[in-house]
Amino acid sequence: MATKAGTLRRLVEAAASASMSLTVLVGCLAAGYLFAAFAAPARGTKMLPWLAGRALGLAGYACLFVLVIVGTWIRHPWRFRWPLLHPEVRLRLHASLSAASILLIFGHLSSLALDRYAGVGWRGALVPGSSHYRTVPVAMGVVAFEAMVLIGATAGLAGRFGGGRWLVVHRLATPVFVLVWLHGVLAGTDTPSLRLMYAVTGVVSVALLATRYLADPAPARDTARHRPVAGVRS
Repeated sequence: MATKAGTLRRLVEAAASASMSLTVLVGCLAAGYLFAAFAAPARGTKMLPWLAGRALGLAGYACLFVLVIVGTWIRHPWRFRWPLLHPEVRLRLHASLSAASILLIFGHLSSLALDRYAGVGWRGALVPGSSHYRTVPVAMGVVAFEAMVLIGATAGLAGRFGGGRWLVVHRLATPVFVLVWLHGVLAGTDTPSLRLMYAVTGVVSVALLATRYLADPAPARDTARHRPVAGVRS
């Protein structure tokens, strides 16, 4: 019975994780498509690969933005005062956002690499500084993507990789988001139309990160210490 219950629990958890991952992916794709359609309406079939690449890139940016927000909130001192999501849900959402971000940005790079008119090519999409189109901004995006893959790979080894060493790698997420933000602003031909989006997401990210490190952690520790434990009466 215990084995069956454990198996059922694992199946339920797997289904919940898969559902959340699918929801995150579809939601980010929809957001990316809407942003791309608003910023650069399709004009002829020659623009379709470019628009697909832009839509996937903006979807990846939206996904990464939410990933940074959720990841910051997981360790934010205010999370005990305003428990927005159950800790298990936050971790599952964080993992789904991480996988979706890598997948969407890989699709972004692949679409632009296959577009003959983009001036990026496979070499430019994989080797920093090799793109003929806006070399430095594209290189920022390539470096950011490779760092994301590294962070995602080490996250699966967090328990065996060593807590301190893994944490150093994981903290690269903040500079990675900065690189992605700069890449989007400097490399996108549609940046003027998306200026408000970049401004809002940038300000929100900086504000949350600043409060994460500047907020007094003592109230959070006190709240956690005095939180009632299930099944125990005070």
